[in-house]
Amino acid sequence: MFERDGSKRLGPAEVLIVVFVGLLVLAVVGPAAQKSRFDAYRAACGNYLSAIGKAISVYAGDYDGQFPRSGGRNTLWATAIPAWNATNRYQAYGLATDASGGRGTISSCFYLLVKYAGVAPSTFVCPGDVGTTVFDPAGAGVGDRELSGLWDFGPDAANHCSYAYHLPFDLYALNTAFPPGVAVAADRNPWMGSPSAEAKEMALFIPTGGREAIKAGNAAAHGSEGQNVLFLDGHVAFEKEPFCGVSNDNIYTFWDGTDIRRGGKPFLTSCPKDRTDSFLVNDPLRPRPKAVRKEAKAVNSADLKRTGVVATLDCPMPEHKNVIWCATFQMTWDKLKNGIIGEPLIVPDAAELAARLNQAEFPVKNLEPKSFYARVGIVKDGIVEQIRKEMGTRFPSEPVPTFDELNRLPPGIKEMTIISYSYLTTDIGFKYPFYSKEGAFSFEDSSSTRTGVTSFCEYTEGPDPNEGLVREQVDILYYEGADQAGAAEFAVDLCKHTNPYQVVLALVPRDGTIREIVTGVEQKMAEFKTDPNYEVLRKLRPGSVNRLPDRLIVPDVLYKLTHRFAELKGKQIKNPEWKDYWFLEAREIVDFALSRTGVVLKSEARLTTPPPFAMRPRRLEEPRYFYFNRPFLIYVKKRGAEYSPFFVMWVDNAELMNKF
Repeated sequence: MFERDGSKRLGPAEVLIVVFVGLLVLAVVGPAAQKSRFDAYRAACGNYLSAIGKAISVYAGDYDGQFPRSGGRNTLWATAIPAWNATNRYQAYGLATDASGGRGTISSCFYLLVKYAGVAPSTFVCPGDVGTTVFDPAGAGVGDRELSGLWDFGPDAANHCSYAYHLPFDLYALNTAFPPGVAVAADRNPWMGSPSAEAKEMALFIPTGGREAIKAGNAAAHGSEGQNVLFLDGHVAFEKEPFCGVSNDNIYTFWDGTDIRRGGKPFLTSCPKDRTDSFLVNDPLRPRPKAVRKEAKAVNSADLKRTGVVATLDCPMPEHKNVIWCATFQMTWDKLKNGIIGEPLIVPDAAELAARLNQAEFPVKNLEPKSFYARVGIVKDGIVEQIRKEMGTRFPSEPVPTFDELNRLPPGIKEMTIISYSYLTTDIGFKYPFYSKEGAFSFEDSSSTRTGVTSFCEYTEGPDPNEGLVREQVDILYYEGADQAGAAEFAVDLCKHTNPYQVVLALVPRDGTIREIVTGVEQKMAEFKTDPNYEVLRKLRPGSVNRLPDRLIVPDVLYKLTHRFAELKGKQIKNPEWKDYWFLEAREIVDFALSRTGVVLKSEARLTTPPPFAMRPRRLEEPRYFYFNRPFLIYVKKRGAEYSPFFVMWVDNAELMNKF
């Protein structure tokens, strides 16, 4: 046994020195070790691609110079082959008896090197491609089969192959006669996603921009610093830019006639333009479960923590909440005031709200007659039967209203009760439906909390003859750019073809009441029309050689809520002729949906006002990005400056959105 020598103990100062030196070593060695690991991944990846290149050379020597291509004549690129574990190629690729047709994948092309050149499946997995794993036949349920007896890397082949390959299913499938500078294979295409990450956002990739803008177009496997690329002459290089093909061609896109360094985003039917257009793709992953676009669930506003309903446009807006206003409650108040009481209502215990409602009368000229219904009367005069009959005739597809609250009143009191009722409905369909955005859209509320929600946009990943029409229907009502990213203000009309109503969305600061915000938006819209470039700026501009396209993304908003104005519930009216009549019910229901197809709004409101009785209840120039990813305003109105909105909502948070 060794004994400690007491004379050799470290003093406090020496201990501090040792600790400091240790921390210094960690500070230096930690990042260096991480960099060393990344360098090792990059080197291993390059070696794998080099081995793949040599195997391709051997394969081409056996097949008249042709590079690996699964299937047969006229085989189409697909997300999976029909039977990866079939016993023959006809079944595997779904070929006709003459070996034509069928479906092939990028991974099944690479698998031909496993099958006929003896390349190990591990060679096709880059260490830096997180989430991609080595294909194991036993794990796929075919442990008794030889690798050479299969046709792809299992049922989820894209999860077992890290590399993109020049698209072989078209006129420009590679062979040894192609130019030596054409790219053959490389790390995963950044626009197609990986097992651990979504595809990159192409709008962030700017070939003429700085380093970060260029890195946005690189493969993700090596920290977006670049990609290992196998060229047709057999050499492998780590390229720091994706436009490393012939004549600065972008190896991950097809040339679409614009900047060759950028090109078009890949999809299943895209193809290279010519023999010099490198177009490296990998198979799309099996689609992730799509968010279910739910029907609006009926909720009570009292159960919502971050949403409030206001009676008038001039009511104070609660902080950090969605704020909803619909004209139906004001219309109901107006009917009671003008049709029965005959003067402004006096409600001492709710004086402030009553004063606002008395002053803020809603002109029905703002609505088409077919869109609304409003009546007031006394129960003994048949108002309930009248409302039910007329609503059934006017709106036969809607359930007729019931007035169950009357059952809580004694018969004599019930007969003298005043019913004021309003209903509003509109279905504003966009001429061309927008496209559902793949993946979650990040909405940041006023508390800086981010929530992934479903959304729609004006662009699609694949070809669609209507895409230009979808874009054309959007009218930019005003746009104010900002030096700070994400600080732009703008307003859009989602479809200029809708008549007589329009849907306006405005991403603006929360400033004052809803009325003041709407007024400010309308003023900026008028000023925007004086811009000399108004006719150009009012459009969602497509991309060009010098500029990326404008983009629009809007979150889905849907809800069906019931709100009771507690400020009025149980309060007495003090107008002389109607003294001590009181509010048994002061309710508004708002059913609203904003989606890719349009806006649907249905709302009803009622004031049930009985006379007094003893058992009264107790009181109760860059591309512009129109991303509605922060608090914004929605309002719906008749087209024309002389009309005012009949629905307004301040969207503060994601409580009423569809969680992704």
